[in-house]
Amino acid sequence: MAFLVCYLAMPSIIRIAIRRGIVDAPCDRKAHHKVTPSFGGVGIFLSTVLISLLFIPSENMDQIRYVFAALTIIFLVGARDDLDPITPAAKLIGQLMGVSLIIFCAGIKLTSLHGLFGIFELSEGASYVITTLLFIFLINSFNLIDGIDALCASISILVLAVLGTWFFYIGDTAFAVLSMTTAGATLAFLRYNISPSKIFMGDTGSLVLGAMCSVLVIHFVEGGAIASGASFGSLVTIAIGLLILPAFDTTRVFCQRVINGKSPFQPDKNHIHHLLLQVGLSHMQATGILLVTNTGFLVLALRLQDVNPTVFLFIALAIALVLTQCIHLSIYLKGKDVLRTEP
Repeated sequence: MAFLVCYLAMPSIIRIAIRRGIVDAPCDRKAHHKVTPSFGGVGIFLSTVLISLLFIPSENMDQIRYVFAALTIIFLVGARDDLDPITPAAKLIGQLMGVSLIIFCAGIKLTSLHGLFGIFELSEGASYVITTLLFIFLINSFNLIDGIDALCASISILVLAVLGTWFFYIGDTAFAVLSMTTAGATLAFLRYNISPSKIFMGDTGSLVLGAMCSVLVIHFVEGGAIASGASFGSLVTIAIGLLILPAFDTTRVFCQRVINGKSPFQPDKNHIHHLLLQVGLSHMQATGILLVTNTGFLVLALRLQDVNPTVFLFIALAIALVLTQCIHLSIYLKGKDVLRTEP
């Protein structure tokens, strides 16, 4: 139902965005080459909320209403930025307002790191601080991978479908509905975001998807397996496998900017998806490779779920660094070939 609502609404959203000038114009730091409507997140958000409200059990609404309130704040921040760009500080303040509702009112927060870096139970203060930082990091990680056609939507659908299936299996109906309605709406949007893209999701979509995936992952890690007694060896390991692409890419780019003496918030074209375009891949080829790679990390996490989460984290980082260096090597070799063939 969420898929149908979003699918049928998207053509109208495209027409309105074009008429109102809500478009994303090409520039040096962007990977597209034509003016494209950029308000697709509206369809994802409204479809998700509408259908979720129809199917989430009433006994769960005391918690879920705060999640929806937080998502609404983050949605409005993204919409404001799509309509008239705002400063990173203003975006951060809006995100903190939404995250505060999730943590303090909905009660969705980390109370333990479950052995990651040897840390288990967290004090109340540490719980609030770590959860807030994790939310902000993940929300913006999804925003930053929204640089080529279909990438953010595809990774989000992977995360949402996996978690939704698990929540359904253990009988966590409210979060299963949240996961699957968001996945369905995003899948409908994806139909219009495949190259040649008819619309981008904009910050309106990427921030909401980042927030939703963050809520679901933290809920999964904290208690997503308690209801039925079923569990993975390490929930943190599975979470790392799910989120490795946006988390690794954001960390790598931020560190690279700081090392080069730049602000970590200064936009550039050094994300992994940009590097794959430099190799000569199309948008959809790059998206396909990154989606398969993220899925591969998830499969690896399932196979190594009994390994200490810290050990798995370093294994995943080592593999990710090697793969990234392989991309850099391909760019270098391509550059040498170009020089060799020039007259």
